Amino acid sequence: MENIISVTIPFFALIGCGYLAGRSPLFSADAVRGLNAFVWNFALPCLIFRALALRPLAELIEFEYMAAYAVTGWTVYILTAAMGRVLFKTNLGVAVIQGQAACVSNIGYMGLPLLIALFGDAATIPAVLAMLVDMFFIQSPSMALLEANRHTGAARMAMVARIVGGFLRNPFIISMALGVGVSALQLPLPGPIDSFTGLLAAATAPCALFAVGASLAGRPIADRFSEVAFMSGCKLFLHPLIAWVMMFMVFDIDTQWATIAVLGAALPVGGNIFVVAHNFGVYSVRASTAIIVSTALAVVTFSALVGMVTL
Repeated sequence: MENIISVTIPFFALIGCGYLAGRSPLFSADAVRGLNAFVWNFALPCLIFRALALRPLAELIEFEYMAAYAVTGWTVYILTAAMGRVLFKTNLGVAVIQGQAACVSNIGYMGLPLLIALFGDAATIPAVLAMLVDMFFIQSPSMALLEANRHTGAARMAMVARIVGGFLRNPFIISMALGVGVSALQLPLPGPIDSFTGLLAAATAPCALFAVGASLAGRPIADRFSEVAFMSGCKLFLHPLIAWVMMFMVFDIDTQWATIAVLGAALPVGGNIFVVAHNFGVYSVRASTAIIVSTALAVVTFSALVGMVTL
């Protein structure tokens, strides 16, 4: 357990450091946006690109794992949305946000650095594939539901075009496509490109974790804490529980990959849930608070789960 704490605590300390910086005059809102832009557009895409480009294509094709992660996500999504409607009498838009909050983890900014620290490079591919599943099979249909809930007819076609265009311009999707292409063609990375992308990829962990904390400092806080506690509880407990059942009992997944998936599910609510909620004008303050609360609680819950699954 001491070894686990020695790995996880420094990572959460980086988040705490970012939070304190974000609350101080030393790190302005513009600085937070700049750091996030660097991680989103440069550092993390290079990490994803290298993870895919430097491995044989056969290692990247794990359809059963992706199916297991997708089934996990949708099971948690539906259960959370249904319970939310019963407990809090929510409408469809709120139920969609609650469902997303419960099953979309902060894998990009938190999961990749943490899981790589715990499992080495072996964690990169399952974590990246989990991100891919979340983006294409969870968040994309969710945004379509939110758009359909407020538009009809021709507006829905425009909505589809916006969603597709947004995903095609996403730096993560572009880096995944380039990485898979290089892997499929078995192209070696030229020395300068290898060094350049390697330097940017190495900046991902400290910058991303610091950015998580700094971003939390500027988020609005909700007043109705029962709904926040509900979303945070579903994310930190229900999601990893369902992931464990699916990975170890329903599907035939490699033990290490299954363990990584369970830990990925135990991460706090993904920050982009607030972006979606804010853009659609639905439940944004409570989604923001769920991100803060689940991130704070994950210091304990994630570390404890790491100790349980790695015994």
